[in-house]
Amino acid sequence: MNQKEISYCSSTCPRSCPCPVILSIATSIAHQEDALACILNAECAKINKVVSAYSDIETLLAIDTSVQATLEQITTLEGVLKAKLDSILPLLTDCM
Repeated sequence: MNQKEISYCSSTCPRSCPCPVILSIATSIAHQEDALACILNAECAKINKVVSAYSDIETLLAIDTSVQATLEQITTLEGVLKAKLDSILPLLTDCM
């Protein structure tokens, strides 16, 4: 523990130290970001596979629609994760 964390998480505090919880939230955000990156990679692989295997417009439009829906969901989740990170960021700096 550094001096800043010791003063923030002193043993005289009437409640338990929030740093472990805040760090757990930050870690969960990082894990969710990693999972979203895996989904993006899978979508990229799906596009590459379909484009190399099919040339008809209906199939290409179907994959485009599918990927677009996934990207819209990812964008929404990114907004939620950013809001979550923004809400803990001021507290997180006190725990480092």
